[in-house]
Amino acid sequence: MKRLIYIITILMATASGCTKSEFLLFSDVARVQLSDTTSLSSTFIYDPATVVKDTVYVEVSTIGGITHYDRPVKLVQVPEFDYTYVRDPITNQITDTIATERPFKAVAGTHYIDLADKSLESMMVVKADSVRAMIPVVLLRDASLKANSYRLRLQLVANKEFSLGEKNARAKTIVFSDRLERFYSWRIDGTAAGAFNNFGKYSTGKHQFMIDVLKVNIDEIWYQAALSAQALTNYANLLKRALTTFNNDPANIASGKAPLRETDSPTSAVITFP
Repeated sequence: MKRLIYIITILMATASGCTKSEFLLFSDVARVQLSDTTSLSSTFIYDPATVVKDTVYVEVSTIGGITHYDRPVKLVQVPEFDYTYVRDPITNQITDTIATERPFKAVAGTHYIDLADKSLESMMVVKADSVRAMIPVVLLRDASLKANSYRLRLQLVANKEFSLGEKNARAKTIVFSDRLERFYSWRIDGTAAGAFNNFGKYSTGKHQFMIDVLKVNIDEIWYQAALSAQALTNYANLLKRALTTFNNDPANIASGKAPLRETDSPTSAVITFP
């Protein structure tokens, strides 16, 4: 019996030691990671021509305690790739992977201020006694943004103050232009985005139709105001009626404008509201 108690005691001590060791592996140094890796959209389209810069913020959070001094955070631009998988026609096993870099990669100095620029240095920090920070990314209104949406893929890099946190919480993409873009509450076509629940699948055609009908900028500020006023259902119903009226208008039918579609292509999907 004494031998059994001794063995159990040893096993418990060993288990306790393993748990403590595993915990220390993740908390022995300060680490930084992104609070949200969902793609962020921004646009200059609603701004007057005199506005040539805009600042968006990327939230970071830290692990491993606080300090009584500011700690710099380092973000760098990295390329994005689309992957095509080649499969064996008989076994269906993947035999090769082809990586293609995504187009419209943002250019430092043209589309955004370089993240290493001295003017941003004092803001690229987690402040003293804090565990979170909003890191600024300054976008520039280049003429090329009217023709295409540009992509800025940002990735955290370890420095003398921080190691890195979770592997899947280190990178984020900012998509921006001088055209209509998704806003945060419509950032994806899924129930995690509130505007999807109210207005359905996003398209620039639907977005423009909403602007034309409601005569306001349809952006995050508008959405949050409508949400606070509990007016989203009313807006959705109004837009559905307006779409029905538009699609049934003989002049719109004769001109080919109806039914209203997501893009100018006659083969694109017809716009609907839930």
